[in-house]
Amino acid sequence: MNPPEPSTLPPVGEKRGLPLRFKLFLPFAVMLVAFGTATLFGSLFLLKDLTQRSLDQRLSAASEVLFREFRQQEEILLAYASFLEQFHFLSERFEQSEEIGILQDSLFTTLEKENISVTFLNISDNAPSPFPALGDFFEQARRSGKPRFRYSDQLNGMPTLLVATPLRATNEHNRILLLQASMGDDFLGKATKPLGLSAALHDLSGRMLAASDGEHTPMALRPDQISELGTAGKLFTEHDSPEGPVRHLFALIPLGTSDMIMLSVESSATEFANLQHTMIIRIALTIGAALLLGAVVYFRAVNIIIGPARELTNAARALSRGNLSYRIENTSGDELGEVAETFNQMAAQLETIYREKAEKETALIIAQQEARTKSVIERKNREVEKVNEELRSHLREISALYQLNQAMVSAPDLNVLFDRLLQVVVETMGCDQIVLLQHPQGESALIVIKSLGLNHEALRDVKFSFEQGITGLAAHSLRQIYVKDVEKDPRYLNYHGQVATRGSLVSSPMVVKGRLVGVLNLHKRAIDAFTAAELKLIQAFANQAAMAIDNAQLLEKARDLSNIDDLTGLANRRHFQEILKREVAQARRFSSNFSILMCDIDHFDHYNSKHGRLRGDATLRQVGQILLNNTRGIDLVCRFGSEEFVVLLPKTNKTGAMATAEKLRKCVLAEKFEGEELMPGGKLTVSFGVTEFPLDSKNIYELLNLADKALHVAKQAGRNRSVAWEGLAPPLD
Repeated sequence: MNPPEPSTLPPVGEKRGLPLRFKLFLPFAVMLVAFGTATLFGSLFLLKDLTQRSLDQRLSAASEVLFREFRQQEEILLAYASFLEQFHFLSERFEQSEEIGILQDSLFTTLEKENISVTFLNISDNAPSPFPALGDFFEQARRSGKPRFRYSDQLNGMPTLLVATPLRATNEHNRILLLQASMGDDFLGKATKPLGLSAALHDLSGRMLAASDGEHTPMALRPDQISELGTAGKLFTEHDSPEGPVRHLFALIPLGTSDMIMLSVESSATEFANLQHTMIIRIALTIGAALLLGAVVYFRAVNIIIGPARELTNAARALSRGNLSYRIENTSGDELGEVAETFNQMAAQLETIYREKAEKETALIIAQQEARTKSVIERKNREVEKVNEELRSHLREISALYQLNQAMVSAPDLNVLFDRLLQVVVETMGCDQIVLLQHPQGESALIVIKSLGLNHEALRDVKFSFEQGITGLAAHSLRQIYVKDVEKDPRYLNYHGQVATRGSLVSSPMVVKGRLVGVLNLHKRAIDAFTAAELKLIQAFANQAAMAIDNAQLLEKARDLSNIDDLTGLANRRHFQEILKREVAQARRFSSNFSILMCDIDHFDHYNSKHGRLRGDATLRQVGQILLNNTRGIDLVCRFGSEEFVVLLPKTNKTGAMATAEKLRKCVLAEKFEGEELMPGGKLTVSFGVTEFPLDSKNIYELLNLADKALHVAKQAGRNRSVAWEGLAPPLD
């Protein structure tokens, strides 16, 4: 067997590490240092914790004292408020009673000695508040009918505790009894100076209202600290100042049941910090002395022990250089001697097994390298296949969404949009049935509007509330619900028993901007037929459809608004002309007729000059409603000009149109209008011009012009009458 190649390690003199004695000494030294450091820091933390607890207990004690003072003052004010409320009731009931007056004077004297001021305020819905800054405070007391507390400096510039008690009169709280107790800087100083602390009161926005002394440190709390204070009720903080560290306690003091203030108590921690520094120095000196003594003793013991180890080191170096025949001659009877014997046995066996080991290692390395290469190739192939599958899935999703978007963009109205939506979803997902339900705004219900694969007539009147079935649950939670087998889910209602389905169901809410538009239900006859990718794609369909439906609804709404006159709420001129064109086409197709009434308010310029434009606008709205309320549902009433109206009467000849015009004229004549006594004749009247299609003209613009000419004839004939083209109205009654 060939011996191993000599080691390439440098000679002993060329590179030398730390001696063994230092290596044995180093762990012991590290252990001592670690132990000393742990002792030092443990003592420091314990001392700091004890001093901080002591300081926090002082701050908490001061907080409790102030809390009890506020609670006691609240009870006193509430008791006085109750007495004054009773005296107020008795004084109203027994106004001439001298005894009530004497008792009330005595009570006011007591309040003055207690440094409590009393104010009676008259409060009503329309009257301005005598103290605008406290308007919401008085309004809360008046509406609740119960006393309300507040700590404020907005009444007289001084921090005071206020209680507002509503006084009832004729079943209404229209008076407020306001008691004020001064609780400002002097109150805080008297409560905290014996404890060697300082305190301040803040409103919930952080503004300082009162402080025990001018040296109290203002502090702004972070949002997370405010949240912790609201949850726990107390918050301890600490900050550095030029004089040393300062410890703060923030606490919330409730005022009654509807308000609270924030208390800040602080104390200097300089004395405790100095004590900590002294203790740290003493502990550090003690630990240092112990480390030094232990190191000296341990170092001397190590020098005695490591003698045999040097021989073992020389043998190891020889073996490392390839000298497998080297043996240790002198061995002792201790543990190091056993190590030397073991070393000799090991050196004897190394030459025998070295070659076999080298051959096995070489074969193993080759086998491992081949296995690793094969594994890497297989893993890369799987990753490539997975990426390809994801790309194909994304391509299908993008293609389906593009088809859906193209179908919805080209849809002219909602019905066509619904049909194309269902068709694209069915073609993409391959589902057996699909149902589209719409959510009417303002209702907690879903209505079936379209379906494929099911009897739509059976589903025509089906509705779901938000508490009914899987569809209602999906709408209520705004989350997709997947049922693998509807026959095993008791929530499935088979559309209230109107149709029977089986298999799997996906109910996806259609939501846009957090608002429910409807629900899309997809059915497959197979159980658990929808994959995770399909569920994700279905929800994408639902979201895209929701946006398209919402845009279509907004477009229809905008189209409807563009057809309405802003002042009267009637159809405007543009919408009238569109409907007129459709009516002409309908009349020509079926050889029918229709009539037009042109209406104008008589002397309306005179009415506006007497009463102004605002009353004139109100009169226009009133006349428009009379025309609208006294015509048929198929008739169209429109505001045509400033004070002109036009009425389209489908399937009506000139005789019927004249009868309708006279009916409308008499309805206006019988109506009471504000300020009509200043009109000529003492009444507000209207005149009508009447034409018929196709008798008078087959051109709509000429037809309107002839109606206007007939109206002009009615004006010249004295107004308040109806005139048909080439004919006058019958005499007025």
